[in-house]
Amino acid sequence: MGEFCPSPQGDSALAAPPLTLSSPSPATAVRPSYGSCDRRYVKLVFDNLHGSISVDPLALQFVDTEEFQRLRDLKQLGLTYLVYPGAVHTRFEHSLGVYSLAGKAINNLKTYQGEELGIDHVDMQTVKLAGLLHDIGHGPFSHLFEHEFLPRVDPGSSW
Repeated sequence: MGEFCPSPQGDSALAAPPLTLSSPSPATAVRPSYGSCDRRYVKLVFDNLHGSISVDPLALQFVDTEEFQRLRDLKQLGLTYLVYPGAVHTRFEHSLGVYSLAGKAINNLKTYQGEELGIDHVDMQTVKLAGLLHDIGHGPFSHLFEHEFLPRVDPGSSW
């Protein structure tokens, strides 16, 4: 697959494989430099709520899986769209938004308490990925399933 691009802090545990492009993009001239590593595969996603979300190479490895892509077909609010036609966002969009918010939260925590708490790049990536992947196990109508079906199957359970 080629050599791995180091993370901005040089942590090989968080390295991402380089993207092979057939022709260089003219937009790369205005992108930030990460040394000799080709970062053309860092994606900028535009979201109605969160604005521009920069998705780093490690997160892209998860986003580009079949398991994550299936979230595009799952409505975040279940059947709510039947009453509110505008409530149609998906778990895919929601997960990218949580990824963005988790990144902002851990960046702020590192800025103000990072030295005291020993927050490093691995911690920051872990928090961002936890935000990105927090809904990966949800199925269609999962909350409806949790609240209506499970109590009928296991009445004593505290789901």
